[in-house]
Amino acid sequence: MAAQDSFLNERSSLTEEQKSKGFVYRNELPRAYRKRLTIHYCIIGVLCLVISILIGVIVIITSSPDQILVEKTRSHSKRHHTRPSEAKKHIGVFTEITESETQSIIKYLKVNASLQLSDPTTARPNSNFVHTIELKLAPKEQVLKYLDHDGPTPVRSAFVSIFKGASVTPVVEEYEVGPLPNITYAHLLNTTSRKTRIPFNVRPFSMVEFRSIYTDILPVVAKKANFLLNESYGAEFGKHCGDRCLKFSMTPISSAYLAKGERKAWFWFAYDLEFYTLHPLDFQFLVDMTDINPSNWQVQSVWYCSTLFDSLDELLEKYRQNTINKTRVPYPAAKEEELLTSLHLRGDAFPKLNLEAPRQFEPNGPRYTIEDDEVTYMQWKFTYKMSPTIGLQLFNIRFKGERIAYELSMQEIAVLYAANSPASSMLYFADSAGLFGTRTRGLLPGVDCPDYAHFQDIEIYTSNNGGYRRFEKAMCIFEQNNLMPLRRHRAYGKIGAFYGGLLDINLVVRIVISVINYDYVTDFIFHTNGAVEVKVASTGYLASGFYTPAEEQYGTRIRENVIAHLHHHLFHFKADIDIKGTANRFSTWTIKTENKTDEWSSAPQNWHIQTKIKKSLKHSELSAVHKYNFNHPKYLIFSNANQTDKLGNQKSYRLKINGISKMKLPRDQGFEPSVSWSRYQMAVTKQKDSEYTSSSVYAMWDARDPVVNFQKYLDDNENIVDEDLVSWITLGTYHIPQTEHMPNTPTVGGHLSFMLTPFNYFEEDPSMSSRDAIRISPKDKTRPLDGANVERYDMPAGTSCVKDTESLENMLTNSSRFLFF
Repeated sequence: MAAQDSFLNERSSLTEEQKSKGFVYRNELPRAYRKRLTIHYCIIGVLCLVISILIGVIVIITSSPDQILVEKTRSHSKRHHTRPSEAKKHIGVFTEITESETQSIIKYLKVNASLQLSDPTTARPNSNFVHTIELKLAPKEQVLKYLDHDGPTPVRSAFVSIFKGASVTPVVEEYEVGPLPNITYAHLLNTTSRKTRIPFNVRPFSMVEFRSIYTDILPVVAKKANFLLNESYGAEFGKHCGDRCLKFSMTPISSAYLAKGERKAWFWFAYDLEFYTLHPLDFQFLVDMTDINPSNWQVQSVWYCSTLFDSLDELLEKYRQNTINKTRVPYPAAKEEELLTSLHLRGDAFPKLNLEAPRQFEPNGPRYTIEDDEVTYMQWKFTYKMSPTIGLQLFNIRFKGERIAYELSMQEIAVLYAANSPASSMLYFADSAGLFGTRTRGLLPGVDCPDYAHFQDIEIYTSNNGGYRRFEKAMCIFEQNNLMPLRRHRAYGKIGAFYGGLLDINLVVRIVISVINYDYVTDFIFHTNGAVEVKVASTGYLASGFYTPAEEQYGTRIRENVIAHLHHHLFHFKADIDIKGTANRFSTWTIKTENKTDEWSSAPQNWHIQTKIKKSLKHSELSAVHKYNFNHPKYLIFSNANQTDKLGNQKSYRLKINGISKMKLPRDQGFEPSVSWSRYQMAVTKQKDSEYTSSSVYAMWDARDPVVNFQKYLDDNENIVDEDLVSWITLGTYHIPQTEHMPNTPTVGGHLSFMLTPFNYFEEDPSMSSRDAIRISPKDKTRPLDGANVERYDMPAGTSCVKDTESLENMLTNSSRFLFF
């Protein structure tokens, strides 16, 4: 009623001039006339409804199935995300643990009094609490029997990580809990491929520990040192810092650099501005966090003005006595929008005219379908899962009904920095400690993904999020035209002329993992020729340090007091490749040279050098490791020897790696054992259910004795001929920053990738069946310039772009939860 009154009041504000021109108020009409008018409107409304229904019936009867599909997909395109997981019609073998299953697991574990579980929202480091819950994959053999041969449904169980700080000997334990949904057991995970009772000092950071840092460490430092921070930097740390505040960050120290059982981290301050990693200060302090009781944590060494002090008290005493050098850095005077480190618009703005940028659109809505967790696109089908620890995993990837890969997933991101100061020089990140699934936050339509994309919410349990939580728009799926031909040719000659072409139109599944300053954009791309590609690119902000001359050899000076350090980005992926079944083999086709005698040559030297192929079948895991050598380029081939084409070629897929770099850390020294997978650009192992990941959430700390030691996967040197094989791929690049990278790190041309592409697998390119192709041929072969026929294979010849998506402004006006929560 209020809305109606408002409408009437707005209408009654018309001027006398408007009234004279025919504007009529509803409440100015005679009552009897208004009544008759109302009846007439009702009759007209009913007639319109009946006519609309009749037209709809006629349209349905006369429409082709293709037209009906187009209308269905158009309505599908306007959905921003699917139903939450609890509304799934089917819980499959790859479906992540649901909310109701999580509740059952927590309830079952809390009944066990010996566990003494606390709620993660109130727990302390010396409490027991559940850190993560995720699906424990059933054995692959059982899953394949279920999928391919109507075998029994595999038992569904959960992988549960429990921090046990309240135990007599604090420990992290990993449990298998099941079967779901009716739980009867929870036992310590039984596997030889990894430790399942993990030393407490190598546990990953959790919000439980961060709460203690805020209550037991930072207030102590601020109370003692705020006067120094204010004098040196014009800012303070704490609740009463006003508009000149400091923010802290930290560098975990790998156990390789500590005595056994110790847990320490370097903390450093920066201005709390956009963005703080580009506003570092030269105040760092080392905290011993070994004790399970945070009140016993101690601040040890302090780094200030390029000098290391044994304690905070020593620094403050010498500072007051004026017996040391002091830093004086003025607080940045520029407004936030003027800061060179912000992402506000600056400089001579362009374009000069208010014209929108080009964009892609779906003329008829999406050409893919999503049913629960299964995606169907053209001749592709696959299932996705979002793990809280690993992030996005794709399973059961099929092309034309045949499985190409059982799993594709990213395993780890490592970033290794170099510097002079303690906090920067010890900065060795294994980012999975931050739990990749929780770092896939909201994606922005029209920027992170096309505005027509399908945006998918995910739901996972971690203690870092206080329990089970929903992440809105955490991944997106869309079809794109990358504006490059997949194939094309134009021919002109006496025998005739023709043009044939097909754009590389493909499906993309995208996530963006945000870890502190870096954003990692990861795409899984499905091409219509049977190739599947994985791409990753880094963007976001640089990590930096306080500039001193001693830092010159470790990076680039990007501001007066700031240096951005050299760092090594490494990404590790798993590709469980199945070619015509699981009995596969791996071989390399190496490009060699030979001196060939030419008996027909009349030159004094009747020989020449040319290239040739040397095929080498790899029989063991150690023989199959791949370290790139420019002198010996190789094709990496996965084949099924029992499946050949009519010419005798083994049905195969080729692995192409674009983006490799060599690990420079010495083997088995320092942090290197935590990332032993980085020794190889590619490795091949015999598939084992126990070797399901190449890294772990403990890799940030565990170099002294890694929880998962990838090298051990190879050292048993299993036979890999005609076996179920897994490929492990390392992508990487060294990054020397530059001043243009100061606000953010551009991704243009900076992606790393690998591709699985058919190699003698099909009789011909399967994209030859695509109706997206075009062929042009002369109307008269003898007169090719006098007009041509265009063959589009019954696809629409032209469409107009209609913008029917919700604007960002409308989407974000009332809620920005999906982006920032």
